[in-house]
Amino acid sequence: MMSHLDRYVARHVLNATLVVVLVIIGLDAVFALVDELKRLKGDYQLLEALQFIFMRLPRRAYEYMPLACLIGCLAGLGSMAASSELTVMRAAGMSIRRISVAVMKPVLVLMLISMATAEYAIPTLERMAQSQKAVAQGKGDTLSNSGKGFWHREGDTFMRFTAVEPNGVLHGLTLYRFDEQGHLQQVRTASRAIYQRQYWQMEQVTDVLLSESQVERRQHDSLRWETGLTPQSLSVVMVEPRDMSISNLYRYTRYVEQQGLNADNYLLSFWRKVTQPLSTLALVLLGVSFIFGPLRSVTPGYRIFTGILVGLVYKYAEELLAPASIVFGFAPLWASVVPIILCSLAAVLLLRRAS
Repeated sequence: MMSHLDRYVARHVLNATLVVVLVIIGLDAVFALVDELKRLKGDYQLLEALQFIFMRLPRRAYEYMPLACLIGCLAGLGSMAASSELTVMRAAGMSIRRISVAVMKPVLVLMLISMATAEYAIPTLERMAQSQKAVAQGKGDTLSNSGKGFWHREGDTFMRFTAVEPNGVLHGLTLYRFDEQGHLQQVRTASRAIYQRQYWQMEQVTDVLLSESQVERRQHDSLRWETGLTPQSLSVVMVEPRDMSISNLYRYTRYVEQQGLNADNYLLSFWRKVTQPLSTLALVLLGVSFIFGPLRSVTPGYRIFTGILVGLVYKYAEELLAPASIVFGFAPLWASVVPIILCSLAAVLLLRRAS
């Protein structure tokens, strides 16, 4: 009997969560498309913008999954509470703990799917989307629009790429080389660079050599570029830390640290991804405590409003703790763990009061 009730609760929560995910992603896609229409340029037109938005839908679903699970829990259990089904279940001997476990089961399935998508699909789709967009907007931009593009540093050389294709092709490449005193020594631009297994072959190269007495300019049809960057390591340059896989975040963090650079942004994203299942479970547990506590007899709209409000407060707490960890120097792990601990404690206290 109890197994049937478990499946019944899980099905209600799962259906409500999937509806919430579809609604949130749909609204977000509309707003994203309106924003992309302002960026139409060159070969990047409406069809390309739609393709760009479509390829980023898994990323949006992953970002909104904790909030969707919270609202889905409130909506699913709330509808059962409104029809007195939860009261009947508790009268039949089903404890609040048992109901909470039943709610967690579909959430765990969704989190496994979400984590697998974040690890394998999202980084690839994000690289493809950004690369196709950048190439369509203009391959040959080098020194123009210098505020745009992807930046990287290796030793005393700063690099900017207009577009990075996953197949090992760079577009709009600019290298800035500095001396030990921080003085600019050389600016090298190339329209394109193709990876040749152990080096990059640069095409249509222009060198500008700077010294105290003169500025020298040289032109090359083709030039060999020796660097430790490979298409695999370079592909992460065009993807924001939050869109990288956990394994790539770990490897790239070590690479950045070996270059003597600050890797806190990557560590923050790494720990946020690792702890996202825990944060989702904490939010869902808080949602369950709301249903048996302060939101027992309110309207469905009020429950959804409360879920959105709690989810936003949780998200802003994470966003505030992230820069705080860099400013005050505490471990980035705590920026992700502290909201989870506080949320879990609040949920446990409310559940004990409701029992």
